[in-house]
Amino acid sequence: MLSKVTGKQRTRQLFLLLIVITLLCYILGIFILRLGRGYVRPTATHTPTATVTITLTPTITLTPYLTRTATISPTPSQTATAQPTSTATFTATPSPSPTELVASTVPAADTPIPITEIPPTPTENPQP
Repeated sequence: MLSKVTGKQRTRQLFLLLIVITLLCYILGIFILRLGRGYVRPTATHTPTATVTITLTPTITLTPYLTRTATISPTPSQTATAQPTSTATFTATPSPSPTELVASTVPAADTPIPITEIPPTPTENPQP
């Protein structure tokens, strides 16, 4: 059986055997080092931990970029509300006799007729 193995295959088998033995030696060495330290009992130690929580809140800030000033300009308007109140008073004179008519002179058409104005009566507000 060994005679049928070629030289190339034999070299591969020897390298594979060498790798397996090397790995076993590494594992055995780690195991012996652990035993040499002895049994280490874990001790509880208090380690203070501080936790910081940062919460980001999205905010929107609106800045006005156009400013306007509202102005109201008054429009002048005039309303005529004055109502003239005048009262003309005529006094009746006795009619003249026909002889007096002839003797009196008839006034011309350009003669103004006197009009007297009566002032308005003030209203009194009674005080309660």
